Amino acid sequence: MSTAPRVLLVAPMHSHPPDQGNAARLAAFGAQLRARGAWVELLYYGLEGLDPHREAAMRQAWDGFHHLPAQPHAPQRFPGFWGLDDWCPAALCRQVAALHARQPYQAVVVNYVWLSRVLEGLPNTRRVIDTHDLFGGRHQVARRDGLEPSWYFTSPAEEARGLARADLVLGIQAAESAELRRRTAVPVLTVGHPPGLGFLHAAPAAAPLARFGLLASGNPWNLRSAQALDAALATAPELDWLLAGGILRQPALRLRSHPRRLAVASAAAFYAAVDCVLNPMQGGTGLKVKTVEALGFGAPVLGTKDAFAGLAAEHPAHQAADAAALLPFMRRFAAEPGFRHELALASRRLALRYAAEVDRQYDTLMALLEG
Repeated sequence: MSTAPRVLLVAPMHSHPPDQGNAARLAAFGAQLRARGAWVELLYYGLEGLDPHREAAMRQAWDGFHHLPAQPHAPQRFPGFWGLDDWCPAALCRQVAALHARQPYQAVVVNYVWLSRVLEGLPNTRRVIDTHDLFGGRHQVARRDGLEPSWYFTSPAEEARGLARADLVLGIQAAESAELRRRTAVPVLTVGHPPGLGFLHAAPAAAPLARFGLLASGNPWNLRSAQALDAALATAPELDWLLAGGILRQPALRLRSHPRRLAVASAAAFYAAVDCVLNPMQGGTGLKVKTVEALGFGAPVLGTKDAFAGLAAEHPAHQAADAAALLPFMRRFAAEPGFRHELALASRRLALRYAAEVDRQYDTLMALLEG
């Protein structure tokens, strides 16, 4: 019988509270490994800072918690994009090496290819990159979607150099895994985001505050998508909706449809406040964790094709062309009890299918880490 592995996760984002997509991914990833018997520690490279509340939550969540305060980025190596290691300080590499030397890990899992430098020189461990997203050419994708590039982006060649440092690369959805296989000879495994399926045990919700709602962080793709939805809903004042999440803190947010703005302490509070969840995502890459989260809460979800990327959605209301194309579905949801039941059933069936798929993916990953 094999011994469950000791695993170190290295991440530049907090895991708890899981109040944004990448944090939810990190928290769920570790929880899935722990549920399968792994000892899982987190080294948080504090790009988002660390307050006492977050620190206490993360210390409670993990088998071990380590922290390195953020350091200034290196100067951008290339004129049009960041170099692979510009955001990964040598101090982080030294700390990972010291932790591994003190008590070796069977696996070190780095979140994002731009922290892959920490995998260099680590002996006798399985080196894994959880990519979350494609960063090679990300700035070009942003410009294609009409956005100014932000955060980290690099070239495909630099990204490939980072991927080559791993023994195993994880893609968050099948289409991105296929692209990663074109960029590297390292084995690639798709590992999605578990939807949670809280609706299997939830009590009936109280009366909602609004028929429709959008929960979003303040990243540029979310901001652009929310503004497109707002433009569409400005022509449909009979459709009430609310907006929640970090997007409300964006000074560039200008809305003409006057949604209710709701400050919520948790995702659960948002899902209890609406009958139907909207995701008008336009463009972007990766898996839309907020879509998966909404499905896991059992919410009927209306969304664009981009919002359901990687989820094998079948219902037309999960495949709208853009934000404006959501309006006919919203009108049907508001007016037709039969359509409300149909959408709820389609959303929950998708959640169950996807949960089973992701469960198998984590079983495969765990077998590789134990091997």
